[in-house]
Amino acid sequence: MYEDKTLKRLVIQDDALEVHFIEMNTFLEQWHRGVLKPLDGILARWLLLLGMVDARKKKVYEKIYRDLEELAVKDEHLLQAFNVWKELSLSQEDVIAYQSRLKYILDEEAKLEDVKHMAEQQGIEKGKIEGKIEEKEKTANKLLANGMDIDFICKITGLSVERIEEIKERLIQSRED
Repeated sequence: MYEDKTLKRLVIQDDALEVHFIEMNTFLEQWHRGVLKPLDGILARWLLLLGMVDARKKKVYEKIYRDLEELAVKDEHLLQAFNVWKELSLSQEDVIAYQSRLKYILDEEAKLEDVKHMAEQQGIEKGKIEGKIEEKEKTANKLLANGMDIDFICKITGLSVERIEEIKERLIQSRED
């Protein structure tokens, strides 16, 4: 601890705890006079955040609020604290509305995730089916190339007669080209 005017140490420094007293009225007064600027350092910003609300007067200092809001864009920690402060400053009705809106947003995000997951699963299944069909068509193509009967190929591959005839036509065309 230091003496107020001379700044001489009153007690031997203790590594475990150091206590600082800040007279908020004087601190805010210095800010109003332009002596203290939020850009001066992180401590000034945090103290201004604490002093922004005068609970006794039920007043929020709008100028401090605007200055800190500007700085919060560049200072992530201050932005997080600012957002928490805003949440804590809400009225009961605002809290209920905020929670309701948040729940709605989270529910919508969960629905979107479910739809996305289902679409991925459907895509995987569709890919598997297409892969099996492609494999059957390759088999049919090889059997046709070896002169096998269409009815026999239908039994082996499970493909329709029409599909095997289409494959046969493509095979004939590819030989002509």
